[in-house]
Amino acid sequence: MQTIILYVFIILIGFFIAKKNFIPNSMKSKISHFQTAALYFLLAFMGYKIGSNDNIINNLSQLGLQAIVITIFAIVFSILLVFLIYRGGQK
Repeated sequence: MQTIILYVFIILIGFFIAKKNFIPNSMKSKISHFQTAALYFLLAFMGYKIGSNDNIINNLSQLGLQAIVITIFAIVFSILLVFLIYRGGQK
Protein backbone atom coordinates (compact mmCIF):
# COMPACT_ATOMS: atom_id res chain seq x y z
CA MET A 1 0.00 0.00 0.00
CA GLN A 2 2.85 2.37 0.78
CA THR A 3 4.31 1.79 -2.67
CA ILE A 4 1.07 2.78 -4.40
CA ILE A 5 0.86 5.93 -2.30
CA LEU A 6 4.45 6.74 -3.27
CA TYR A 7 3.63 6.27 -6.98
CA VAL A 8 0.58 8.54 -6.73
CA PHE A 9 2.64 11.14 -4.85
CA ILE A 10 5.35 11.09 -7.54
CA ILE A 11 2.72 11.48 -10.28
CA LEU A 12 1.20 14.44 -8.41
CA ILE A 13 4.63 16.07 -8.12
CA GLY A 14 5.08 15.70 -11.88
CA PHE A 15 1.63 17.14 -12.50
CA PHE A 16 2.40 20.12 -10.25
CA ILE A 17 5.72 20.74 -12.00
CA ALA A 18 3.99 20.65 -15.40
CA LYS A 19 1.16 22.98 -14.35
CA LYS A 20 3.52 25.56 -12.85
CA ASN A 21 5.82 25.50 -15.94
CA PHE A 22 8.96 24.87 -13.89
CA ILE A 23 10.64 23.15 -16.85
CA PRO A 24 11.89 25.43 -19.65
CA ASN A 25 10.55 24.82 -23.17
CA SER A 26 14.02 23.94 -24.47
CA MET A 27 14.18 21.07 -22.00
CA LYS A 28 10.66 19.77 -22.65
CA SER A 29 11.66 18.36 -26.04
CA LYS A 30 14.35 16.24 -24.38
CA ILE A 31 11.98 14.75 -21.82
CA SER A 32 10.49 12.29 -24.33
CA HIS A 33 13.96 10.93 -25.06
CA PHE A 34 14.55 10.47 -21.33
CA GLN A 35 11.17 8.73 -20.95
CA THR A 36 11.99 6.35 -23.81
CA ALA A 37 15.39 5.50 -22.33
CA ALA A 38 13.86 4.96 -18.89
CA LEU A 39 11.20 2.68 -20.40
CA TYR A 40 13.83 0.56 -22.18
CA PHE A 41 15.82 0.36 -18.94
CA LEU A 42 12.71 -0.75 -17.02
CA LEU A 43 11.79 -3.35 -19.66
CA ALA A 44 15.32 -4.77 -19.62
CA PHE A 45 15.26 -5.20 -15.85
CA MET A 46 11.78 -6.70 -15.94
CA GLY A 47 13.00 -9.20 -18.55
CA TYR A 48 15.99 -10.06 -16.37
CA LYS A 49 13.81 -10.57 -13.31
CA ILE A 50 11.30 -12.74 -15.19
CA GLY A 51 14.07 -14.74 -16.87
CA SER A 52 15.87 -15.42 -13.62
CA ASN A 53 12.70 -16.64 -11.84
CA ASP A 54 12.63 -20.45 -12.26
CA ASN A 55 9.01 -20.62 -11.10
CA ILE A 56 7.88 -18.41 -13.97
CA ILE A 57 10.02 -20.25 -16.53
CA ASN A 58 8.73 -23.68 -15.42
CA ASN A 59 5.08 -22.53 -15.66
CA LEU A 60 5.45 -20.49 -18.84
CA SER A 61 2.90 -22.50 -20.83
CA GLN A 62 0.23 -22.06 -18.14
CA LEU A 63 1.06 -18.39 -17.65
CA GLY A 64 1.06 -17.81 -21.40
CA LEU A 65 -2.46 -19.19 -21.72
CA GLN A 66 -3.68 -17.01 -18.86
CA ALA A 67 -1.98 -13.98 -20.42
CA ILE A 68 -3.67 -14.63 -23.77
CA VAL A 69 -7.10 -15.00 -22.16
CA ILE A 70 -6.66 -11.82 -20.10
CA THR A 71 -5.42 -9.92 -23.16
CA ILE A 72 -8.34 -11.04 -25.32
CA PHE A 73 -10.88 -10.06 -22.66
CA ALA A 74 -9.19 -6.67 -22.14
CA ILE A 75 -9.22 -5.93 -25.87
CA VAL A 76 -12.81 -7.08 -26.43
CA PHE A 77 -14.25 -5.17 -23.49
CA SER A 78 -12.19 -2.05 -24.28
CA ILE A 79 -13.55 -2.02 -27.82
CA LEU A 80 -17.07 -2.68 -26.55
CA LEU A 81 -16.87 0.12 -23.99
CA VAL A 82 -15.50 2.61 -26.52
CA PHE A 83 -18.20 1.60 -29.00
CA LEU A 84 -20.93 2.07 -26.39
CA ILE A 85 -19.58 5.41 -25.24
CA TYR A 86 -19.16 6.89 -28.72
CA ARG A 87 -22.41 5.43 -30.01
CA GLY A 88 -24.21 6.82 -26.96
CA GLY A 89 -22.72 10.25 -27.67
CA GLN A 90 -24.08 10.30 -31.22
CA LYS A 91 -27.73 9.92 -30.23
